[in-house]
Amino acid sequence: MSFLYRAAITITRRQPYIDWANTTADGEVELTGEVANDRRTVYLVAEYEDRSDLGDLIDDHWEDIFESELAAWTEDESGWPASRTRAMFDQWFAAELTETVIDLDPEEPLTETDVELADLAEAFQTCAWCGLELEKEDGRTTGFPLANREPFASREGLVLPIQIDKDDVLTGIVTPRDSDDARDGNDLLFRVCSSRCEKAIRKLVPKALRRMVVSS
Repeated sequence: MSFLYRAAITITRRQPYIDWANTTADGEVELTGEVANDRRTVYLVAEYEDRSDLGDLIDDHWEDIFESELAAWTEDESGWPASRTRAMFDQWFAAELTETVIDLDPEEPLTETDVELADLAEAFQTCAWCGLELEKEDGRTTGFPLANREPFASREGLVLPIQIDKDDVLTGIVTPRDSDDARDGNDLLFRVCSSRCEKAIRKLVPKALRRMVVSS
């Protein structure tokens, strides 16, 4: 176990939020009170001196929480309430404070960044085709150009899953655009253990990339 130097604010969506969500859904998806209660959101905040004043914490963070809760339903900001106030926040959300936060699995990734870095490390240490674990000096890399890097800009320096077929996904690494690899035309890299695995990847990845471009 690991004690986190955080407090937690748990947010429950009230009826005005539910009504708004169902209005913007155009009848395709319905948010019920039961679902809203089951799928609450927890926000971690820094420890604070006055452990009794949830109101002050909400004063500091309500705008960010409000936007996050709206984005959880739709990222189209044109459908968000244009004028949002603290009083409106209190009408739309119930907040509960938990003062002690303990991580029961401290060795597991905790944040999105931790997960991304763990995935990146695994991609460097594993053959993308057969899954063989590789030492730093083992294997090789094989690279591919991307016809347009812009759709993958947010993945630079991170892994990119490539759907090969219904059941198989290969994990590549998008190179930073200012890297030597990118300048050499290798926008997407795969670690491989052998020429056999490299040949399989070089045969299948170009087709998969073309499908990604068409679907996007």
